[in-house]
Amino acid sequence: MKGSFPFLMALAAIAGAAMAQTPAQTPTAPTASRAPTKEGQPPGPDVRYVCPGGTDFSALFSKDGDLATLMVPGQPEIELPRQRSGSGFAYGDSYYELRGRGREATLTAAGRSIRCHAAGRPGEPARTYAGPGLTVTLLPDGTFRLRQQDGNNPPIFDLGQWAQEVDGGVRLVLRGSIVGRRAFRQADGDRLIADNGAELAQTATPDKIDGRFRLEGLYRDAQDGGLFAECSTGRTYRVAPSGAEPDLEHAWVQAAPSRDAQLFFQIVGRIIDGGQIEVERVVNLKPNASCPTPAPRSAALRDTEWRALEIDGERLTFGDGQRRPTLKLDDDGKFTASTGCNSLGGDYTLDPDGLRFITGPMTLMACPIPSDAVERRFIDALGAVTTAQIAATTLDLKDAAGKLRLRLEARGR
Repeated sequence: MKGSFPFLMALAAIAGAAMAQTPAQTPTAPTASRAPTKEGQPPGPDVRYVCPGGTDFSALFSKDGDLATLMVPGQPEIELPRQRSGSGFAYGDSYYELRGRGREATLTAAGRSIRCHAAGRPGEPARTYAGPGLTVTLLPDGTFRLRQQDGNNPPIFDLGQWAQEVDGGVRLVLRGSIVGRRAFRQADGDRLIADNGAELAQTATPDKIDGRFRLEGLYRDAQDGGLFAECSTGRTYRVAPSGAEPDLEHAWVQAAPSRDAQLFFQIVGRIIDGGQIEVERVVNLKPNASCPTPAPRSAALRDTEWRALEIDGERLTFGDGQRRPTLKLDDDGKFTASTGCNSLGGDYTLDPDGLRFITGPMTLMACPIPSDAVERRFIDALGAVTTAQIAATTLDLKDAAGKLRLRLEARGR
């Protein structure tokens, strides 16, 4: 374990803020085919977790699955051994615990918990979309790289985070360091259409977009090399020993009040193989600066198990032996649900016009009172849905008249 006490204090504070914060926005992920994650396994070897109301973090899972290394920007790493888990996955020690199933996870520190969701599409290949003057590559960890070419001028490079925002309709949204927000509509699965009508088509092979990026973040020296917590991506990168790394380290040594200090630098660099930053030039040091507060994010619509809280504005209450209705959407236009008594499935469509469900076969188990009434109301409400809105870990499904038919929450561990 490295630096456990300050990391514990940071996560405990994060958890407290998460429980007090009001929900706000909406990311999910674009549709793409991918190999399903085995039950009980993390969603990928390198996962960035988004924690609505709290601070995001990254988790690196060893190849044998026995170790998870957690990284919060600007904080020391912490290593957690695997624990036994009845379902899903679990890592922990006497201070921390990371438990999850699929893309949902709960991180507990000092007895306080935050609920988080894997960003992007862990385990998928990168995807590149290109059009006149603009190329965008979406990486599986929820980050992007962008190259913009205007005539004969030198190209502009940008990077940041991508997500789909669901607010009635759906948009792919990029938030970068140069342009604060870019929005696209996804068409036919392989095209992106910008709000100004510009069209990007998916390329046959991904483009790494190897360029010189202007980066801002917190740098600190560590026993095995420097670490740079980059602001716009939310990722912590290792700093390659080549290039201008000695200049960066020297500036940090001269200004750092202690060995554990993280200082805010502006640099120019490249992201090279292995996920390292190769520094080409140190632009500026601002010892008292920090990364801006990121825009609030939410759980993903797809690949999340949603549990019903309300039907038609009425809060659901359950006695012993009763189960809540649940809903889960996959990446291939299919959904599965439980009414709390019977199971059903079917198809759904999600496009700029909203969200619609087409129910298919359902099991025919006789439901006791009051589960039978809950089942009928749940199925009726699901069939009337036309729009979706997500705020943090709450999903609201409304009908064409704008009436709230279902309110659900992302299932935690």
